[in-house]
Order: sequence, then C-alpha cells, then structure tokens
Amino acid sequence: MLRVLALLLMALAVPAAAAPPWVADETGETPDPAVVYGELPNGLRYAIMANANPRGVAYVQLRIATGAAAEGPGETEYAHLVEHLAFGPTTTFPKGDAIEALQGAGMQIGRDVGGATTAKGTLYTLAVPQVNAQRLALALAFMRGVGDTPAFTANDLERQKGVVTAEIAGGETQAARARRAEAALVYPELGFLHRDAAARIASVRAAGEAALRAFHAHWYRPDTAFLVVAGDIDPAAVAAAIGKAMGDWPRAPGPTPAIATPAFRPRTATAATIGEPGLREAVSVAFVAPRPEPWPTPAVHRQELLARIGLRLVADRLDRELLRGGDLPLTTINQNLEAYAGVSEAAVVTAGVSEGRWREGLEEIEREVRRPQTGGFTVPEVDRAVTDLLKSARSDSTRAAARTSDQLAAAIVAAYGSRTAFVVPERTFQRIAAIVNAASPDDIAAAYRAATVAPPAIVVTTAAAPPPPPVVAAAYAAAAKTPLPPIDLTLAAAKPLPLPGPPGRIVERREVADLDTTLIRFANGVLLNLKRTSFRTGEVVARVRVGGGLLALPAGVRPVSPPLSILQFGGAGGVDVLGLTAALRGHQANAQAAVGDGVVSFSSSTNPGDLELQLRLWANVIGAPNFDARDDHLIRSQFESAFSQRDATPQAAFARRWPAFVHSDPRFAPAEPEDLPRLTMASLKATWAPVLRDGPIEVTIVGDFDPAKAIAEVAATLGALPERRSEPRLDGVAGVRLPPGGPPVVWTHRGDPGRAIVAVVWPSSDGRDARGRFARLAIGAVLGNRVFNELRQTAAATYTPVPLADASATVPGFGYVGTVVEVAVGDVPLAERVLRTIATSLAETGPTDEEFARVMAPLRAAALTDARSNAWWLNGLDWAQSRVDALDRVRGYEPGLRAITAADVRPLMARIFAAPAVAVRVLPAPPEARRAAPAG
Repeated sequence: MLRVLALLLMALAVPAAAAPPWVADETGETPDPAVVYGELPNGLRYAIMANANPRGVAYVQLRIATGAAAEGPGETEYAHLVEHLAFGPTTTFPKGDAIEALQGAGMQIGRDVGGATTAKGTLYTLAVPQVNAQRLALALAFMRGVGDTPAFTANDLERQKGVVTAEIAGGETQAARARRAEAALVYPELGFLHRDAAARIASVRAAGEAALRAFHAHWYRPDTAFLVVAGDIDPAAVAAAIGKAMGDWPRAPGPTPAIATPAFRPRTATAATIGEPGLREAVSVAFVAPRPEPWPTPAVHRQELLARIGLRLVADRLDRELLRGGDLPLTTINQNLEAYAGVSEAAVVTAGVSEGRWREGLEEIEREVRRPQTGGFTVPEVDRAVTDLLKSARSDSTRAAARTSDQLAAAIVAAYGSRTAFVVPERTFQRIAAIVNAASPDDIAAAYRAATVAPPAIVVTTAAAPPPPPVVAAAYAAAAKTPLPPIDLTLAAAKPLPLPGPPGRIVERREVADLDTTLIRFANGVLLNLKRTSFRTGEVVARVRVGGGLLALPAGVRPVSPPLSILQFGGAGGVDVLGLTAALRGHQANAQAAVGDGVVSFSSSTNPGDLELQLRLWANVIGAPNFDARDDHLIRSQFESAFSQRDATPQAAFARRWPAFVHSDPRFAPAEPEDLPRLTMASLKATWAPVLRDGPIEVTIVGDFDPAKAIAEVAATLGALPERRSEPRLDGVAGVRLPPGGPPVVWTHRGDPGRAIVAVVWPSSDGRDARGRFARLAIGAVLGNRVFNELRQTAAATYTPVPLADASATVPGFGYVGTVVEVAVGDVPLAERVLRTIATSLAETGPTDEEFARVMAPLRAAALTDARSNAWWLNGLDWAQSRVDALDRVRGYEPGLRAITAADVRPLMARIFAAPAVAVRVLPAPPEARRAAPAG
C-alpha cells in the first residue's frame, strides 16, 4: 500500500522556478521556489527564505569555501585560527567589541553566535531575535567584517592561539586518536582527516601574523562566500540590506580559488590495529573504492542508496542474531557508506565486541558481510527494509515541511556546499521512492556487491591491548575460507502491544483559557496535560513522568541495577524484544528512560500517527515490563564495553563521580565492574518495579494533534493502568545535601596525561522557589559571562567553560551554581584562582548595571522565542497539575526575566559567593596506575 501511495505522490509535479545557473546541481533538480537566490556584482552569492517558524527570528549564515582541506604545507589549522580571529577586531568592529554588541542585541554566545570550521567550509552563524532592520543590519555588519582581513593585534593573536590550542587539546581523547588512526588507513589521501594533535598545536603556535593575513586574503573573498538569511523576514527588504552591507566588499582579482582534490591511492588488503587503554574493543571492516564523480549524479545517487539498503540489511541480520541471544561476541553493530566526492567511497561495517573476543567478532562480521555477496537478500527482508525506508522518508518529508528557520538555513548552506539543489521536502521523498520502488532484491544485492567485493578489505581492531596486525590478517583470511554456516533469516513478526484494560474514566477536566491548555485527571490517578499548537506541522512532543526516581530507592544503599534505559530490551506486555523491535521499526516511538532525584521520565518527539503507538509502548513498559532474563546477555555486553571506558577521559571520570558526591548520597552512584554478575533483568526488576508499579503519573502532550483523539488514546493506555499513588514513595530525602566546602577534592582519570578538569560550585536555593529561579538564571548568566571572558578570552586557559547548576524540586534547600572547565594540567591553579576571584568580586560588588543588561538581553530575547516552541511548553507544563505554582511559572516566565534587575540579585550573590565553595579537581592518574586495570 505504501509503495502504491509513493508512486501516486510521484505524479505530483513540482512547479518550475527561475534560479541562477549556479543553483542547479548535476541532477537537474528544480530548486525550491520559496528560496530567493541572488548574486552581487562583486561575486557574493546569497539565498533568502521567508519562514515564520519561529516567529520574530532570523538566522544568518555566512559560508566561506575554505577549511582544513584547503590548508597547504605549513598552514595546518590556519582556517580554524582565522575563524576565531574573525570574532575579534575587524573593520566593522575595530575595538573588538562584536561580542558585546551582539549580546546587547539579544544574541547569546554559543547559542546564537558561533563559528565552525570543517574540511571544505568555514561557517559563521548568528540567530537574530526580535528581528528588525537595525538588528539585521548589525548581523550583516558582523558578517561584512568577517570578509575583511582581521584587524588583530599581536596580543589578540596570542589569546586566540591559546583558545584554539585548548580546543585541540581538549578533543584529544583515546577515541579521537583511534578515529584518526583508522582514517589514516581508510582515507590515506585525505590528510586533513588524520592530522596529529601535536602537529596541529605546533602549527598554531608557530603561525605568524603575515601568514594568517595572507591565508585570509587568498580565501576570504566575495566569490568564495555564500550568505543565507532564513526567518521571519521580508525577502525584498533583506536583499536590499545584503546589497547595502556586503556590496562594498571588494571583488578580488584573478580566478576564484578552489580546494584541490587529491588523487585516489590504490589500496591493497591491509590489517591494522589500534590499541590504547580506555578504548572500546571493536572490529571494523571497510571496502574502499575510487569515487571519481565530483558530484552526486542520478546514477551515483541510485547506486549509493541501494548499497546503503544492502548494508542496512547486513546490520539487521546481525541485530537479529544479537537480540535472539546466545553467546554472541557482538555488543553493537553499525554500518555506513561514506563518500568523499571525487576521491573515494567506503562501505564500512563496525561492531563492538566483548572484551577479549575480537577474533570471534571479526569472524561474525566477515561471514555476514560475505553471505549476501553469494546469496543475496530475501524478498521479505527487502520488502520490510523498503517499507521502513519509505515510512522514514515520508516522516522526514512531513517534518521537513515544518523545519525551523535555523534548520532551513543550515540545509540551504549544506546543499550549496555539496552542489545539490535545495528542493521542496516532498521531492526528496519522491526521489527515494522512485529508486526503491523500481529496485528488486537482485538490484540491491548487485549494488551491495559493487560496494563490498571489488575493493580490498581493510580490517581494524581496537582494544586496550590489541593483537599484532599479522594475527588479525590471518584471522580474517581464515574466516574468509570458512564455509558459511546456516542462519535463520526469518523475520520476527511485528506483535501489537496489548492494552492494559478498559479505557480509563475521566473524573476531572479543566480548561486553562489563557494558556490554551487542558488538564485532565483519570480515575486511576493519572494526570494529563494537553496543549495543541501550530508551531510545527506534524510534530508532537510528549512526556510521561513517574514520581519516585532515585530517592524512592532505599536510603544509604548504592543500587546494583542496570539503568532503566535497558528496560525496553527486556520486552513488555508479553511481547519479546524481537517482536517489540519489529513493531517499532519505521515508527517514531521509544522507551528511553531518564532517572532524576524524584522522577522517572520518558520523553519522545513523535507525530500524530505514531502517538497512539508511543502511548501504548509507555503503558506497557511502565505497567507490564517483561524483565525477561533471556535478555541478560544484552546487559552484560553493554556494561562490559562501558566499563572499559570508565575514567578514560577527564569528562568521563568527572561525570561518573559527581552525582553521588554532590548529593552526598550513594543512590546516585553508578554500577561498578564488580557488579557485573548481578546486572541482570532480575536486579532491574527488584530495583525499579516498585517505583513503576504505583508511582504517580503525569502525562504531557504538546504539538500538532487532535485533542479528542489524544485524550481517548491516553484513556486506553496509561489511563487504563491500575490505580496510582497520589504522592511518590521517597526515602531519606533529608540526608541529601551538598558536601562541605573547602580544599579541592581530587579524583583521577586515565586519559590524556596533560588534561584536567576543575569544577567549582556554590550553594544556592532549591527549585521550589518560583521567584528564585529568575535570580538563579541571572546569576548563572553573569557567572558564565565572566568565566568566558576571564578564563577563555583573556587567559586562554580553556575552550569549554560549562555551567554547572542544579535546583532540586524534591529536596528542600538543595541547589548549587558554578562551572566546570577542562584545562591543561599546568593551568589548574590558574583556573581555580580565576574562578575564586570572580566569586569574590560578585560577592563584594555584584555585576554592574551595564554588564547585567548585556548578559540578560539574550535570555530575555530567548524567552520570547522559546515560548513559540513545542519543547518549551512541554517543559513548562509537564508538572502542571502536580505543582501548585506550575501554571503561574509558565505565565510569569517572560515577565519575570524582564523585571529582574542587578539590584535584585546583588544581595543573593553576596550570600552565595561568600559561602565556601565545593571544588573538585580531576587529574591524570600516575603512570603506574594508568597502566593498571580500571579501578573503582
């Protein structure tokens, strides 16, 4: 039926639209007529798209056609460094005050203002809230300044070198090194994919002013630039503003520079290993072939799509074997077809494996990669894969029709960079449908063989102590000679989940007229909050919260249990994991759980057609989880892999220890390696079944849906569960408290010996104080701004200062505000000194009125924008009936942010920042400890 529908939809003609020749791609597709394209006399190209989602906001993106792939000898990281310098002094902001000006106009650094350097492009992005002619002119003035040679001084350059160096060093993890080593094997001609971090840092430190200016002058010119404005704007007015702001950018002499395409290097069969403590053990098989076509022609597009389906079918076979149980060595399976246009294409199958079982994992991968090369694919599995693909493509098309302006801007830029036309969403679905509906299983098998037979195989294993490459090569060769054992290719039937019982009865219904919200209570105690919106066509966001959480567990006892996120893999409602997986394929429904101090929450972004399935799934995993012991192998395999990465990076070590430490409560501690034998479905049931059985439930649904239908669906699912408690079971809440302040607590990690983490927090108020939340937001914004300026911009000691805050709605008086930063080991004292100096200043004098207004402007602007999104309303309403002031919080959010002043927060800052700070250092373990097995 879906195929017939797809063929009928293909008959819909896409109206032709005039567009410059440079817009069309090699396929001859008609660009989306809603986009206005233009080109200035100086060569700058632009695209404008009007879109009122969200209202009042415009997104401006400037892409310069240069990146890491454009860097010549001695220029490593130049594109990246120039990107950072563009945020300093320029011709349009000669004092280097662009950040302050943009903040003052309501743009938040990191959220609304950003830059990114990729292989072939450097992208500058601004989100302009409450857009008007003045704010748009400011954004375009910033972009215009990017085009001229940065007006940096020697001091500016040294600061940005420090920031870029911190960014590179902060990303230098075991996993990053493994990816780099694998890229060197799979893509030897693409040197920018596997540059050594030390060489990158050395190049940054050696970069001279003249060389950087020359690099900028060569690449930053109007004819390498592409400017996009998408949002709640008038295209004609924006086109005029672009001409005014960007028209005086001088046209550069000579031909437009282009990034050279490296020549493909013929491959030979290769086996290699990558070993380092903290790596997940894995095997990866890649088949690499030349991809001489520089752009995605129709023939290339067809071949790649069918090959991807074939690879997906191989992964599906492995997934089924994993879910069926047994003693499989595999823990995770991934596949991909990666193409670098004009150079190469790689079909890659990767699997995580249990510790010490790389050989078995490699044999399993080799067999299942080889099997369809000789036996092809069955009609049932191809039909299911095609049906799922069409469902997914239809869903993507529907959601794409309601994309937000930032998504549209990014998509237009991406299409331009890849020489493809930005088309109407329906056309993407039509192209996919045309290919897959005309393809047979033999066609898919042929495309798969072409991607995986002709090229030689490159095999990589990663582990803490990997085998020698010759051993890996011999193992792969031996596996290739082994006859293929039989495999069960039967597809599990999609089994419908049962309903809990008769539909629940509504005992109370209230309409909140000013918030256009409906509040319902069912006879079993389940609460339902509904808000229908028109923000995004076809989008429904929903959440189920079950009262209880970690504080419902016995006080003083560290729980020995898998995380609730594993719940779905035990099956539900009498349907096993295979039947459940089959039922969810091609649909937007999941049972991922998050556990907080006082709540277990299940959240989903779905669509009107899948809402009933999502609610039915939640009703079963909450009300009738199977806890099937036959799926214990899934838990073991996941934890064996996770335990290998404990403390593998400073971030991992911090994230593992922080929750239990900051709450002074062992219930927040994670599982330990010695717990592995007890991490079973039985322990999951013993820990969480009492909470799920009768914990109070509140359901919130926001978005594009039929309210009457949604109410009936909730009544038939969650409303039909047995009666629930009105209040959650909680134990030992009074014992949850911040640890005392004092000297830093020291933890260790086993990652890069040159990296460390510093975390400092101060006690604040809990989350039950509605008025206090605006003060907490303001304090966090001021603190974050000072840390950014002092520790990143001035001291250049970190690239990623991150807010660290909590305000519990469950534990009276529990809350903190602070920050966590990653720095070089030698900068730990500097970071602590800067953070404490900032705290002293805020305690003594607080922020100035000017500083406060500048940092609050983005929060106030965001409040208006956020209130036009489904996600904001979901967060605002999800306890609408359980908290007496919940609706007043929603009503008062934007007015409260607008009303708060610096004078309001100074007394609170004086109290907070005068208190002893709680500080943590995460330092590298001594060499002898780093070589030892991971410890608790």
